[in-house]
Amino acid sequence: MRSLILILLLSWALHPQGHPDFTGTWKQDNSRSTIRPGSTIQYSNRIAHQEQKLSVTTILGANGDRKESTYTREYEIGGEPKVTSDREGDQFTNIVKWEGNSLVFETAEKEKSATLNSREVWTLSADGKTLTKKIHRTGGRGNDSDQTYVLVKQD
Repeated sequence: MRSLILILLLSWALHPQGHPDFTGTWKQDNSRSTIRPGSTIQYSNRIAHQEQKLSVTTILGANGDRKESTYTREYEIGGEPKVTSDREGDQFTNIVKWEGNSLVFETAEKEKSATLNSREVWTLSADGKTLTKKIHRTGGRGNDSDQTYVLVKQD
């Protein structure tokens, strides 16, 4: 019996555990995030995560004379690099992959005069209620930056 229990425990320990599920509505906690001084923008995400598919809707709250805005981006985790463009003609190449239990977004943005690179790492707290996004940006403008966004699950 001990041998059977030992075998079961070893097989459970060696079996890869599933990746975190980021599905939910997440609201930024400004007190724990790196935000620009004086910024009052409310930031949140609605995330639908099913296996390798990820849909992220970003909601930027109204600020002064600026109305609330939303936009949605679709990703495939572990897929081929995805190339998209924005209204200004900038080209984005995204790669999304797992590194352990963290989800990593690597983006190259080609503007008219420069290429900007970013690496965004998402981690989920053990209780599944806090999403931390750490972003490192480098590139064309000569100023590297690091930001941390802490989001709290709303549903």
